Amino acid sequence: MTKGILRVTIVEARDLKDKDIIGKSDPYVKLILDKHNIQSTKHKSNNLNPTYNEQFIFNINGQKKLEVQVWDKDTILRDDLIGEDDIKLSEVFSKGYIDTWLNLTKGKFGIRSRGEIHLILEFAQ
Repeated sequence: MTKGILRVTIVEARDLKDKDIIGKSDPYVKLILDKHNIQSTKHKSNNLNPTYNEQFIFNINGQKKLEVQVWDKDTILRDDLIGEDDIKLSEVFSKGYIDTWLNLTKGKFGIRSRGEIHLILEFAQ
């Protein structure tokens, strides 16, 4: 079982699909390691190509993937899911460092991309 520290940097997103009728989406990123380990960025108002540069630390204790979701923050209704995908952690476990663009194609949207998100993952035991 793999144990250690995973540092995830949410750098930016691009070409996010707009979920709002008026104005542009207010996207934020949610990282889900498991049901007990969920962290989120701050939302970016009216921006489909936001820059975040936010870092998150997770304690790895056997988890094998990190789920990445991009949501549109809504003030009146509930937040809307823009897109999602997950990252298998085996590559960052073996290399120690990954700098990647993740295509948001998973979930109820099928294989159509809902945008991309730039992540840097670092792992240390």
